[in-house]
Amino acid sequence: MAVGSERANAIQTSTVQASGGGMKVILKRDVKGLGREGDLREVKDGYARNHLIPTGAVVLADLDAVRNWERHRDQRDERDRAVRSDAEAMAERIGGLALQIGVKAGERDRLFGSVTTRDIADRLRVEGIEIDRHDIHLREPIKTVGEHEVRVHVMAGVEAQLRVEVVAEH
Repeated sequence: MAVGSERANAIQTSTVQASGGGMKVILKRDVKGLGREGDLREVKDGYARNHLIPTGAVVLADLDAVRNWERHRDQRDERDRAVRSDAEAMAERIGGLALQIGVKAGERDRLFGSVTTRDIADRLRVEGIEIDRHDIHLREPIKTVGEHEVRVHVMAGVEAQLRVEVVAEH
């Protein structure tokens, strides 16, 4: 028996049995397309051995690791609930705002240029709310004075509708 196959057998027998011929692993960090840090996932043996384990993205789900994972799962879930609660509070605060942005305008209140997501993010910052401009979504560029609805992405599954009133400065 070759040394490599002995090592493979040792790895296989020490892990928690996977149901579909794969290997159970615990993610040490977020892995795109697989899951978030702390998730317990089943992956193909080759993917685990050749990529995930060598890069340090996962640990094998042996009995000790699974017991430890179960202990920390509740703490992580509590932290996630707190983050979501904060995000929902921020979304509620954003939804209650009516931002007023003054912009130079010409005849018939047509703006010179447009109000951008950066303008809205800067105005939110003045209100004490830090939102990245990429999380502000405009249906179309704001080029007229008046009231406009803007969608703000706070976190996954949490969004707010913001009222932006554009006022002409002649």
